[in-house]
This record gives sequence, structure tokens and C-alpha cells, in this order.
Amino acid sequence: MTIGPIHLPALSARLGDWSYYTTIMRLRDAAERIQFASDVNEVRPGRQLSDLIQRALSEGRAAEIGRYLVNEGDHFFNSLVVAVYGGDPEWMEFNVSSSPTSSANRDIGDVDGWARSAFGFLYLAGGETLFALDGQHRLGGIKKAVSEKALVGDEQISVIFVSHKLNTEGRKRTRKLFTTLNKTAKAVNKSEIIALDESDAAAIITRKLVEEHPYFSRGQVLVKYGTANLSKTDAEHFMTIIKLYDVVAFLLANVVNSMTREQRAELRFVRPRDADLVKYYERVAAFMEKFVSGIPELKDYFSKTGEPAKSVVKDQRFTRKNVLFRSVGLDVFLRMLPELIAEEGGGKKAIAALAMLPRSFTEKPYRDVMYSVGDNRIINGKIKVTTRLLRHMLGYDDKDPEQLRVAYAEAMSAEPASVRLPRRIPR
Repeated sequence: MTIGPIHLPALSARLGDWSYYTTIMRLRDAAERIQFASDVNEVRPGRQLSDLIQRALSEGRAAEIGRYLVNEGDHFFNSLVVAVYGGDPEWMEFNVSSSPTSSANRDIGDVDGWARSAFGFLYLAGGETLFALDGQHRLGGIKKAVSEKALVGDEQISVIFVSHKLNTEGRKRTRKLFTTLNKTAKAVNKSEIIALDESDAAAIITRKLVEEHPYFSRGQVLVKYGTANLSKTDAEHFMTIIKLYDVVAFLLANVVNSMTREQRAELRFVRPRDADLVKYYERVAAFMEKFVSGIPELKDYFSKTGEPAKSVVKDQRFTRKNVLFRSVGLDVFLRMLPELIAEEGGGKKAIAALAMLPRSFTEKPYRDVMYSVGDNRIINGKIKVTTRLLRHMLGYDDKDPEQLRVAYAEAMSAEPASVRLPRRIPR
């Protein structure tokens, strides 16, 4: 792709055996000039796997970033790293000298040589090939945002240019840099999102619940950095703050609101209006209160604090093996809510239906499916089949009951001929 020349304000530097230039580009120029590695690296069916430089672009992630740039006024993210080959790029170093009006009377000779030569312009004639080495999803978002909102194109982003050679050794060198960048880059921890994010609606609501709501602000939630699940021996807390965040996000998108995939993504990246945040918080809190009130043991737990509350946790989690006092069991019940609300005709009736289900891991359909009685442990990967079995018990016909019976047998490592589906609950 040949386009016109451009001068980019830049800093010249060296790290390891890489010479690089840190520049500033307008978003429209980045969108126009920078490509994806898969588009320029001559990767075709039948080519060797070693030709591949980077991961496939996730269109969904790029679309989310595009909406973030268009809709969120205080958007920001870090530099793109871009490989350049071909053409005739040129470094134009500034001739730095002391200002004649400077009262400090500094001598430019006092400045180290490496610093004097670091400032300049990077000239690109337009015939170069540029591709994203790190930040391909950000680049995809930039392209989408610029195409949707022209004004976004005037904004600037930092772009780091490195040299790439289109041969076997060049590919190896560039691929190594790509994997190094992606292995050493640390994704934002979910704990940090919950604690700091002012755009993610679920994070904002989670903080408010933990700070203000009586169900979550009096020691029920373990607030510990990086801890997603309670320890097997925890006899004090109901859930972790990360689990609460997941619950809030699910309820927000699937229960108290009915949202499209795009709307759910927007709730993560674009801060709602304050009035909408208040509305979302009230909806989530009200539904949680309704859910707790409809399940006797939850109502018992959340009505207490201190040692009495801990006693309920010990009894329900370790003695009665209550599924709702373990994250995986709570997930099963929550996943059933959207369909039950539609089928039962409202949230209150859906919760009443859930309250009719067995809630001990030692009972069917959990026993030997998602819980090993002999080993006293959770069996992972059984949420889907357990959910289908519980719906069957509530009287909802499965799309393929015979296949469900076979899946039930497989989950228990039993012969299908010897297994029957759990009894339906009289309603």
C-alpha cells in the first residue's frame, strides 16, 4: 500500500539489540497506514506454521474497543508496537542548541550525546509496510472508531516502531519479540477492575454493595486481592468479591435487564449515566434481596452477622453440603434464572420454583455428577448437565430426554441402561 509521506514527532532509542522510535500518530493515520500482520505476512493455506507472526484478531474484542473510543469521553490506552519494512524511512534528528534568551545560560555541550540525539522526526515516504506487532485489537478498535466517528481521527496515540525483515530470520526475530511482549505484559487483574474501574458498571455496583448493602458490607464477602474462590476450609464468608462481581455482571446483563452482546460489552467499557447507574444498582440489589428472601437458608444467613452468621455457614457448607453455599452451586441456580423468569412469568415465581429444588450435594442430581460423596469434592465441568437435570425435575421437557439420560449416565460413569432420570417435583 503506497500513500503520501508523513513526518512523525519521535524519540530515538535502543534496547537490547532493537533500535526503535517512539512516535505520536493521529488515529486516522494509524488506521490508514498500519495493517494486521496476517494481512501482510504472506500467510496462505499450505504455508508453513513458522510464517505466522501473531494471534488471529478477535473481531468481537476489536468492536468493543471501537465502541469504547466512540462512546467513552475519557478513553485512553497504551502504545501500539509496529513493525516496519520496505520503503525508505528516515530519522531526522533535531539540531538542539541553547536558547539565546535563557537566563540559565546552559551549555548544550553539558547534555550527554545520547540525549541530544534522541529528538527528531521519523519520516515515512509512504511506501513502507507497517503492521501491528503488539496491540492488534487496539488497532482494530481504532479502525472501527475512525470509520464511525471522524472526529476521533484527530486524536493521537503513541506508536513504537521497530524494524522487521521479511525473511526466515526476520520472522523468527519479530515473532520472538511478539511473544515476549505478550508473555511479559500483565493483564489487568479482576481485583483491580473491581477496585478501580470507573467505566465498568458491574465493578461500580459491586463496590457499592460491599460498602453499603447490609447483605455484603458486614463481613459476608471476602475482599482479598486476586482471590476468586473461597478456600475449601473457609467457614466465615459467603463469597469472594470477585465472585460477587461475576454475579452482579450476570444479573445486570441477563436477569434484571435483557441485553444484547453489544450492550453487555458497552456496560464494561462505557460508564452509564449516573441516573442509569442508580437504576441498575437498585435493580440488582432488589433482585438479590428477593432471591435471598425466597430461599430459607439464605434468608437465615443474611439476617445474621458475626458469629451467628458464621455458624450458619459452617452448618450449611460443611454439614448440610448446601449447593448455594458453594460458588459452583450458586452458578447453577443463577444460570437457570433467565429462562425460568420467562417460563414462570416473573422473578418471584422463578425463585419460588428454584426453592423447590434439592439443595444438598448428597442428593440427586448433584450426587456423583458434580459432587463426589466418597472424595468429598466438587467435580468440575458438570454445570450444564446438572442444569438440564434440574429443569427436568421442575417439569420442563428437555429437547432430547434420551440424550439427557445418556449424559446423566456418562456423568456418573454408569451404564445408560441402568440409569433413570431423577423424579420430577410435584408442583
